[in-house]
Order: sequence, then C-alpha cells, then structure tokens
Amino acid sequence: MAEREWIQGHICFLERREITSKLIAGLEEHWDGVRGTRAMPRREEIDPIELVPWLPYVSIMELHHDPFRVRYRVVGTEVARIIGEDFSNRWLDETGWGESAIALNRLLYERVSERRAPSYGLSTVTWQGKPDHVFQWVLFPLGDGDVVTHCLSLDDLSVIAPRSRLLPR
Repeated sequence: MAEREWIQGHICFLERREITSKLIAGLEEHWDGVRGTRAMPRREEIDPIELVPWLPYVSIMELHHDPFRVRYRVVGTEVARIIGEDFSNRWLDETGWGESAIALNRLLYERVSERRAPSYGLSTVTWQGKPDHVFQWVLFPLGDGDVVTHCLSLDDLSVIAPRSRLLPR
C-alpha cells in the first residue's frame, strides 16, 4: 500500500473498506437504513434517541452556503472531553482554533457538501499532553435533494481513552 498523504499532518482520507471502527460501522448501518435509496437522509429524520449507542462520539454540523459556513449544533460528550472543549452552537470560524485548523475543518465539510457522500479518514489529537493519537472518523451528509444542509459525524475516540465512567454503557 502506498504511503498515506496527511494534510497538515493532522488528517488523511480513507476508503470505506479501510475503516475498522465498529462504532462507525454501526452508525453507517443506521444512516443507510434511514436514507433508503436516496443519496442522504434529511436532518429531521435523524432522531437522537436512535443514536444512543453512538451519541458520546457523534456531532451534528449545520452547513450554510453562499458564503459557506459551518455551525456546530451538537458535540458528543466524549468528543468534547477528549478535545478539551464543548463547541456546541458555535460557528467554525469563531472557535478560536487558528486559521490552519479552521481551514482544515472547512475542507472536510466542503468535501462532503460537494460529493454528497460520506467521507472517511484518520485524524490526530493531543490527549493528556501526548500528541499524535490517531483515530478514525466519518462524516455523513444530511440534506434535502441535492443540497447538503448538515453533517452527522462520528469520531471514534474510544481507541484513545475509555469512555468516561460517568456515561451509561
């Protein structure tokens, strides 16, 4: 296999067949069931109650077009814990993450919006002072017809740290 190309040393795209995460596979099966034969389900068809097995690792982003902007609507508790902040209800460009991190995240959402198909990959994160922990992720498009209005994401951070004991299993 060829060496992977890492963008800014923090993300690289994968093919679906390369994903080994059981969490991603489970959410994908749910997403596929909701969408049926369409390219993607609508946001209102995604019921958080049905996402309970994945909720700590799930985020939902709202995509705005012309100009393109991203608003984080829901950020899973484990995502917030590992990243070190809850950025729910914040615009990507107002997170304070720095220009390169904002541009990198925007690239991910633009890719899903343009392709109207899931994107899979690897990313790195610093956890407890140790950089370069690697985890798998997916972004699923949600929308109406040909327009992606939201993304449903799962960051499988379970490989970095066990779930908080405060969360039900």
